Amino acid sequence: MVSRTEIERLRTEADTIMTRLQRVRDELDQARHESGDHWEDGALAITLETPQGDDIEVTLELDADAAENAQQRYERAKELEADFERQQAVVGQLAPMPADPVAYLICYHLETVEGNYPRSIAGHLDAERKAVERLCDELTTAGLLERVESGTVKQRRVKAKQADEVRQHHTYYRLSREGDHLLRFLREREGRQNVLRHLPDGRTIAHRLARGGPDYPRMTAEELGMEFEYVRHLYRALRQVGLVTTYEGSIIKGTERKLKPKDETHRKHTYYVTTDTAEELLRELDD
Repeated sequence: MVSRTEIERLRTEADTIMTRLQRVRDELDQARHESGDHWEDGALAITLETPQGDDIEVTLELDADAAENAQQRYERAKELEADFERQQAVVGQLAPMPADPVAYLICYHLETVEGNYPRSIAGHLDAERKAVERLCDELTTAGLLERVESGTVKQRRVKAKQADEVRQHHTYYRLSREGDHLLRFLREREGRQNVLRHLPDGRTIAHRLARGGPDYPRMTAEELGMEFEYVRHLYRALRQVGLVTTYEGSIIKGTERKLKPKDETHRKHTYYVTTDTAEELLRELDD
């Protein structure tokens, strides 16, 4: 969780370095010509006086000059502030949800079935079992899921081999009342808009599709330097919420796809496009 304190600390360090620029240059130059522990991790800790007159310890990178050390802090503070504002913008109903696309997929899966256990959920979602187990715990702690510890669980559309009921050999989970309310909230315009704020990279993906036309997860992952599995689940979560949908045509015209311009593309992958609602919400967020 990003804190305002961390943002202000980074900015104070950056301001201090810039106002004590010659002192920082001298300290770095001296350290580069001396032996010491600072060579092990490439960092040098020094004490500087802030513009307000207080002492502060700053850890400098030996490979960066004084101005670069300050600029790195300014840039990091800017990134954290954007994250902080995103967190603050998320309304209360969505705040308990882990900021992970698989968490959304787990909730939607459990909306479809009456109950299921992590290994089975992971199989249905094609996700890592340990990640699903961890997210089920987090969702339960947040009050969005509840455990079904004993007895029998009625099954509906969970497995290819269906039965009226299944004897429990695992810890099953199901949506709680709060989880059900959250999914209802996500069907509303305000809920969908907050998903774009809440899911890391969700807004980036939606922007990419809105501006560039149809795209598929592997290309998105490669071009944006993201993990393929993460992007694949992110697309699926955005689809569940109603922010993206699959492109149904067999051929994508060049006028539709600005990401990789050519006269036409024969669809060999599952391509996604933004929904009208997503494009409207993006315009509102950008204003």
